[in-house]
Amino acid sequence: MKLKLLTKRQNQVMSILWNSKEPLSASQIHQADENLNMNTVQQVLRVLLNMKYIKVADIGYSSTSLTRLYAPTVSQADYIQFLLGDKSRFEVTAYLINSNTNLNELNELKKLIDRKKKELEK
Repeated sequence: MKLKLLTKRQNQVMSILWNSKEPLSASQIHQADENLNMNTVQQVLRVLLNMKYIKVADIGYSSTSLTRLYAPTVSQADYIQFLLGDKSRFEVTAYLINSNTNLNELNELKKLIDRKKKELEK
């Protein structure tokens, strides 16, 4: 899927969905950021569905009525990589590694790198 640049409001809604561990309703998204008007949330959700950035993950209840629950189909990491482009991938990765002071995280990164190297050598 080809990614597209998100508007400010689309990014606000996506950020809420990316930071949630479970699918959310339009009402829950509105409650998470009261600066977002409920009509705006519903409009943005329709656009994001058409862009295939989100999906209807489930149907749940909001008070006494059925409501759609939305979940992202594009990860935040994939979207950030799209924004950065391929040329800066090495620079960003190098910066993140050089600025990391957590030995456990660095060891996990080393394992990921070693696993990827083995995969590419096959």
